[in-house]
Amino acid sequence: MGAFRHIRNKAARNRARFTIVSISLEHRVLPINGYNYFIDRKLGAGSFGAVYAARRAIDDSQVAIKVISLASRNNALSVQNSEAVLNEIRMARRLAQTSDHVIHMYDFDFHFQTGLSFIVMELGQQDLEKYLSQRLVMPPLERKAIWQQLVDIAVTLEMNLIVHFDIKPQNLVMFPDGTVKLVDMGIAQKAYGSRMGPNGSAPYSAPEVTLIPQHHITLNTSKADVWSWGAVLYRMTYMAPPDYHEPCYRPPLNQHQTRDVHLHDILRRTLILDSQQRPNAFWFLAHPYTLLS
Repeated sequence: MGAFRHIRNKAARNRARFTIVSISLEHRVLPINGYNYFIDRKLGAGSFGAVYAARRAIDDSQVAIKVISLASRNNALSVQNSEAVLNEIRMARRLAQTSDHVIHMYDFDFHFQTGLSFIVMELGQQDLEKYLSQRLVMPPLERKAIWQQLVDIAVTLEMNLIVHFDIKPQNLVMFPDGTVKLVDMGIAQKAYGSRMGPNGSAPYSAPEVTLIPQHHITLNTSKADVWSWGAVLYRMTYMAPPDYHEPCYRPPLNQHQTRDVHLHDILRRTLILDSQQRPNAFWFLAHPYTLLS
């Protein structure tokens, strides 16, 4: 963690600017904290940077490496980006100590010349969105098995007073044994703090997260993540995401409502535009859909 603090403090004192570069990492050897990693392929990319599948040279263990660009021509933004990386590492390590369904981070490093940070973590098989996109339907028992794991994550976040803000199928990684784990704590924040402007990914992030004005300040509450868990369950049920038009829990136009009354009840109670009407994550634990096999 010291490397990130060093970069943050140095940038703040000296108004240092990272060099902005474009670099392809596939099929290269990448040194991270004294270990060499062979970069295999790119798993995904976004505004944050990219995630690669890799192998550690010393023991051939397979890992995922998240590469985040902290570089910006705006010095304040560079510092903000480094703080976001620190935040992600702190929160992920904290949550992984109490849940088997949060991705483990093994190592991290920073390259000052390029402004790139590297987070080494567990490598899953694929994310939930890719898994769902390869199927026309999800069997009810499989859906429930995944849902029960999602409830574990939801309760872990609630107990640790953390709001993720960007829960979506792309941030839920599946492993060969059926385990599902949460990744990407990049914009997660402490509950009951405040934040400014829109965040997240519509329609999986709650409307109060994605639709607020740019400079509007609002309170962080776990009710935002409750919408997201309902949206993921909706995606697994109807093989399509919900939308922000009430009633948000209704099925897509070409589909019938699920016959599972308990599942429908969760969708009905979570996909509500008014966040005050949503339950908290502990409600999931005692719900018949979660409990009944």
